[in-house]
This record gives sequence, C-alpha cells and structure tokens, in this order.
Amino acid sequence: MPASVVPPSHDHNTATATAGRLPAVMLMAGSCLPVLGAVLLAPVLPRMQDHFADVPGSAALVPVVLTVPALSLALLAPFAGMIVDRLGRKRLLILATVLYALFGTAPLWLDSLPAILVSRVLVGVAEAAIMTACTTLIGDYYSGELRDRYLALQTMCASASATLFFVLGGVLGAADWRAPFWLYAVGLLLAPVMARVLPAPLPPKPGTEAEVPLPIR
Repeated sequence: MPASVVPPSHDHNTATATAGRLPAVMLMAGSCLPVLGAVLLAPVLPRMQDHFADVPGSAALVPVVLTVPALSLALLAPFAGMIVDRLGRKRLLILATVLYALFGTAPLWLDSLPAILVSRVLVGVAEAAIMTACTTLIGDYYSGELRDRYLALQTMCASASATLFFVLGGVLGAADWRAPFWLYAVGLLLAPVMARVLPAPLPPKPGTEAEVPLPIR
C-alpha cells in the first residue's frame, strides 16, 4: 500500500487517500512565499533609505519595511490555527496567496513610506495564513513517514529559497529599489494552480480538533 494512503481510522482530517505529489509541490512553493518578505528587500534598503531621506524618521522606518512582515507573522501565529479551521484550509490558502500578491506589489505604486509600511504589515498577515495553511494541509493530505518527509522538505525548501530570493532581490534592485516588489506577483500565478490541484480536506470529525503546527520561519 502506498505510504500516502491514510487508514480510515486515522484521526487526522484527510482530503483523500492519495493526495499525490503535485499538491505537495504546490504546498512547498507556497511555503517559500513567507521567506520572500524576509530577505528580498535586504539588498535594496540603502537605496530606499536614499529615496526617503527627506521623510522624518526614515532612518528608523526604512529597516522596518524589511522586518515588519516577520513581526506580523509572529504575532498572528498563536491565532492562525483557529482562523485556518474556521475559514477552511484550502480556501484560506488561495485567498491569502492572492492578497499576498496584491499587498506585496503595492509599494510599486505607493509613494508614502507610512503607506508602504501598512502594506508590509498586511503582507505579514497573508504570510501567517499561507504558512499555517500549507503546514496544516501537509498534515491533512499525508500520513506517517511521508508526512514527516514533506514537513522536513518544507523547512529545507524555505531555507534554500532564502538564498535565491536574496540574490534575485540584489539583481532586480540594481535597476531600481522598487523592482524586487514585482516578485510578489508570483502569488497570482500560484493561486489558480492551487485552486485546481489541491484536494478539499474533509471537515473535522465531531469532538476533534485539527492539530495545527506553528508556522515555520
């Protein structure tokens, strides 16, 4: 019997007996999105600092543009599991991925540093939903050693993508400090594919609560 087959007696919410590899690929890709916000802008911070040099407090506010998504994610982590269960894992993942792209690309058109900071806070909110939904769906779709393998792969993919995004941020930032924000548009490409290939998890059994691992950062 394939490792991904979940026995009927398994007490975890299971979308299908064999979710397959394609859903896993999409969940790995989704798990890399929160890393984008953590490293992408690091190479362009000096150019942002120069651009907003005339804004009062810019010396302190510009670095926050990089770090505030992680802060939002950390603050929301204790509540993310409840939100995921209430709204539905797949539905929330798709919605959060679209919002991630919209909020992430907002600085391309915003000229106000405070407005950019607000957009970055909202990016962090979307990241918290994406990471928690991806981690929970791995637990929904797979069991046993296969689930453990995908959870380990999720961490590895997120770590490896950090280097790639840092390099891309530097290359794009050489042209203009706003250019790296275009990479957030990848969410608009992933969302429809997720909607098509991810199975819908079964609702929780009465009297049981889904185990929601904390987001990996």
